[in-house]
Amino acid sequence: MPILTVLWKYKHWIAIAVFFVLWVGQIAYTNHLSGKLRKSSEQCTVKIQDREQKHLKALAEKQNQINQVSADYEAAKSEQRVQVETVTREVQKIIERPVYLNYCFDDDGLQQLNSLIASGASKPP
Repeated sequence: MPILTVLWKYKHWIAIAVFFVLWVGQIAYTNHLSGKLRKSSEQCTVKIQDREQKHLKALAEKQNQINQVSADYEAAKSEQRVQVETVTREVQKIIERPVYLNYCFDDDGLQQLNSLIASGASKPP
């Protein structure tokens, strides 16, 4: 019985001690969870940065491919431009010779016309 009397006499102090132990335990558990949360946050940040780097690398590779296709297109376009200019210059050279004289056909044209007349064809080739 003497133990119960002592407990009854100091019941307030015992309750305070129990609450203090619970409070310290709660703080320790909260700190433990906070540490785990911080660690998880750091891991997520690292994963996000890794994925971001992968995406940036893939984007740079695609941009290089696009630039290469663009350069190939420009090279093909410049080759076509040279061909078009060459044809245009040849046509201009052909047109520059004197075609219109007192008669409509030159020697080659007259020879073809005479061959059509001789063959009796009603339509030109």
